[in-house]
Amino acid sequence: MKKNIAHCFYAIALAACASSPATPPPSGAEPGPTLGDNVGTAANSAMTTTREGLPDAALSPLEDLNLRRQEIPPELAGLKSPYDLPQGLTCEQVAAQLATLDRALGPDWDTPNPDARLRTEVLADSAAEATLDVLASEARGFIPFRGLIRKATGAETHEKKYNKAFKIGAQQRTYLKGYGLARGCPLPARPDFSVNAQDDDSIQFKGDDPNPPAVTPQP
Repeated sequence: MKKNIAHCFYAIALAACASSPATPPPSGAEPGPTLGDNVGTAANSAMTTTREGLPDAALSPLEDLNLRRQEIPPELAGLKSPYDLPQGLTCEQVAAQLATLDRALGPDWDTPNPDARLRTEVLADSAAEATLDVLASEARGFIPFRGLIRKATGAETHEKKYNKAFKIGAQQRTYLKGYGLARGCPLPARPDFSVNAQDDDSIQFKGDDPNPPAVTPQP
């Protein structure tokens, strides 16, 4: 567990370096956040995420006892197959069904989802969530004969139904967008290929100087 927490802070520091400004601010302009500011912001974000998630991590054994469960969203509860849809759907009906699925599944890959957080914050929050997963796993480890208890209480059966409902919902959303694309439907009844085309997740190492001088090749 200590290694996971240490990895969290290493990840924050590395991401902070990648989040440093690529060019110095123009003369007279207000200076932007420094590397220290980015690390501090990310650390605060990670601590907040961890603190807010601790109660759920501590109560995770109750799911094995079937005393606490994640209910299947009503939008997904009745789905039997990704292709269980009326024939001859119009573009408006496709868009309406996609909106229903989005409410249950969350944003799709091609849904614009502006995130104002720094990359340091995004990476720190991911590391905090990984730490919470470890804590939850440790808490569940205190239950003897956990596998047998999950079967006896029905927790394992419910988890399979829950995961299957989300899998069918995600597959149906993909099918509907392909159907809308084939019919020539406008957005949002088809995939939006322009959303992720502009994303650049490449990491650039700037070294100590954010704007190093050009290197002249030697003859």
